[in-house]
Amino acid sequence: MEELERKYIELVLKKCLNFEQSKSLMIHYEFKEHLDFVLKIKEAANKMGIQDVCLHFEDLETIHDYLKNTDIDKIKVNPLIDRSDWDTYSKKKGALLFFESPALDLMEDIPSAKIKKWLNERSTTTTYYREQVNLHTFPWSIIAVPNQKWAESIFPNDEEALQKLWQYIYQMCMIDKPNPLEAWEKYLTLTNYYKKRLNELKITTMHYTNSLGTDLEVTIPRGNNWQNIDKKDAYGNKVMVNLPSYEIFTSPDYRGTEGIVYSSKPLVYNGCYINNFHLEFRNGQVVSCQAETGQEMLEQLVFKEKNANVLGEVALVSKNSPIAQTGLVFNSTLFDENSACHLALGDGFETCFANYENLSSEDLQARGLNISNVHEDFMIGTDDLNIEAQTIEGKKLIFKNGDFNI
Repeated sequence: MEELERKYIELVLKKCLNFEQSKSLMIHYEFKEHLDFVLKIKEAANKMGIQDVCLHFEDLETIHDYLKNTDIDKIKVNPLIDRSDWDTYSKKKGALLFFESPALDLMEDIPSAKIKKWLNERSTTTTYYREQVNLHTFPWSIIAVPNQKWAESIFPNDEEALQKLWQYIYQMCMIDKPNPLEAWEKYLTLTNYYKKRLNELKITTMHYTNSLGTDLEVTIPRGNNWQNIDKKDAYGNKVMVNLPSYEIFTSPDYRGTEGIVYSSKPLVYNGCYINNFHLEFRNGQVVSCQAETGQEMLEQLVFKEKNANVLGEVALVSKNSPIAQTGLVFNSTLFDENSACHLALGDGFETCFANYENLSSEDLQARGLNISNVHEDFMIGTDDLNIEAQTIEGKKLIFKNGDFNI
């Protein structure tokens, strides 16, 4: 396990992030139990010559207690609710590393209005970061790091739950391969083929259907491009923004979504569990939503977050991805979104729009880009999902029974 941990850290620093331009690193984490792993990353970065390493600890358990015991009108920016380090390091083109480690059920006893106030106050400290993150003017990546409660939710009554989750993470990130860096390069060759083919098809609409009841049509702006994990930052350096990632995605025209879509996996949103839900769209907007679990939080996301009632992303993921093949639900967007096709409510990706560098926000919105402070993925893929697209070659079934058909 020590060797796998070393290879994981090496992959993160050498493949996900890029220090050709940057000579600094910020590591954001939210659980005390992660400090030992954080320090190992810092040590490895120091050995690479990266001496400026900021450890940004945001203690979610303490934040929970603060929200529980503070009146809503007194929730203000303070040391607990301050992510200004994100702005500081992104402004100096530092590398930003974030841990995906779900805090399951942690915020369930906090009123949604308090959570919204907390998130709004926190967002005021990351204005520059939020403006630049999708433009990749600085290297950043999100990686999975398990916590004890998360592991026990996946492997209940198992004394080795945490160790077992680490092993699955290493497997899904191809750390168990003899050379993980080479393994990811081989995967990129395959996913780049699918990306190239999707771009050649010049898709304008996508019609999703499956046995859950999904019957949804999504409009794709003309000239939009499909992207994958194989990215370059604004300076031409290769980066991988999510580890692992098995998706190919683009941004739809937020005005052109019609029909109904059913979730295929649970969603953990701001520490709250939302499960077995569906959304109905008319003229691009969600007009109704229903969840078996987490109805209030779903409504908070859809109807009370600005521009979160429309789509910002469509993403294709094969049912044969290494994550899907585990057969597990991880209750983590980073993993679950890479085990099934998914959509995202809220912010879209300007980089998916042709000539985006020369377009204003108003121009991008006019072409169909949604702009929002939130971007929340939810999973819709099933083994019988079909997607029929209108393409330059006519109507084509690009996704058949949960897998690529191109």
